[in-house]
Amino acid sequence: MRLLFIFLCIGFLSFSQSPYGDWYATLKTADLPLVFHIKEVGKKTIITVDSPKQEAYDMPAEIVISGKHSLKVEMKMIGVTYDGIYYVDSISGTFKQGPLLEKMTFYKKKIEPDRAHRPQNPKAPYTYLQEEIKFKNLKDSFYLAGTYTHPENTTKIPGIVLVSGSGPQNRDEEMMGHRPFWVLADYLTNLGYGVLRYDDRGTYNSEGDFSSATTLDFATDAASAVFYLKNRPEVDSTKIVVIGHSEGGLIANILGAQIPDLAGIVSLAGTSIRGDSILKIQTRLMAESIGEKGAQLELTNAFNDAVWNAVINSKSMEDLERELKAISKVFVKKFRKKKFIKKSEEAKVIQSVKMSILNPWMYEFIRYSPSEDIKNIKCNVLVIIGSKDIQVTSKENIEGYNKLLPKNRKLHTIKELKGLNHLFQKCSTCTVSEYGQLEETFSMDAMEEIRDFLQEIWK
Repeated sequence: MRLLFIFLCIGFLSFSQSPYGDWYATLKTADLPLVFHIKEVGKKTIITVDSPKQEAYDMPAEIVISGKHSLKVEMKMIGVTYDGIYYVDSISGTFKQGPLLEKMTFYKKKIEPDRAHRPQNPKAPYTYLQEEIKFKNLKDSFYLAGTYTHPENTTKIPGIVLVSGSGPQNRDEEMMGHRPFWVLADYLTNLGYGVLRYDDRGTYNSEGDFSSATTLDFATDAASAVFYLKNRPEVDSTKIVVIGHSEGGLIANILGAQIPDLAGIVSLAGTSIRGDSILKIQTRLMAESIGEKGAQLELTNAFNDAVWNAVINSKSMEDLERELKAISKVFVKKFRKKKFIKKSEEAKVIQSVKMSILNPWMYEFIRYSPSEDIKNIKCNVLVIIGSKDIQVTSKENIEGYNKLLPKNRKLHTIKELKGLNHLFQKCSTCTVSEYGQLEETFSMDAMEEIRDFLQEIWK
């Protein structure tokens, strides 16, 4: 899930010569080296970004340099922001993408990171076949790219579609050095299933526009993946299950209600309550997990609540834009009065709120309630949520599923898995920043729950 953390206080320290040049850092929780190339061209400052491990070079970004040696870098297409202060030999700041919030320092020289240990990553030789495939979005007529794995020399096998969480994800749902969908696909294919995982629209090898898409748009991608599997010659078209993680769990709900002959859905940390309620719980818990407290946290929560209420009550995004501006002006004055921000930061906070809320995905996510879809699900259902999940909490969402799922003859299994976080890892501190520090990618407890559910509906 995306984290909307409207207020981020950055201290202004020391002084420097110039931010221009090549800067190197490693995003530790993702084991991901990054390089900033900052140049002065005429009267403009430009920046490109390299991610060598992903073989991505000269990616465009936007940079704003302001007083007291602060800079802000944005890569809007993939939801990345970096706020920092530049010095003679370094840039120190905070990297943010979706739920990830990490202190990150760039240096003038390249520093090789320690390699993350991921013992669950599958290793060749594989006992099954892998195909690089493309399938067409049936509504918008563009092609999505993915990997399809299936056992050799088998027919009438059940098929599984994996649907990733929010933010631009590749087919492995790669995050912080982990590749959970790769691990899960390997596990399920070895059990005898055909498994399709794919890159989100507009990312990696898939066509389409990610930036303007909503959850309902992503649901058409997943429905098209189901259609593709139904037409594979070795797949039993009556035995298709959609497994979705986080926002993918929302999408699984939608498909469970819309596709009449779907065999089942698995919601991995999917939500059952309206988007604004999810964000209210999520931002509070995640802020507390990184040490936010007291008057600053209270005021931030009040600001967030006012924004989300405005979204719920708005008639259009145009009306909302005016309301957001008025709300933001009121709250930045309160932040200034409490000395939580400086006058020079007021415009930045107002702009940050506007950029965060006035995009199609966030606007619709806040307003969307899964209740209508869940009560119309016609197939078998498995819901699992970790007891230590601070992004999609188990108590409220399990309660919602129990209340909303229709009474019918289908199998409904709803479980809280003890000690697991949002990525289904056994955790210690159970903060977002810990995800990349853990060696485990996907708990066997969770995978065995999925295995048992599939065996039960197809026994």
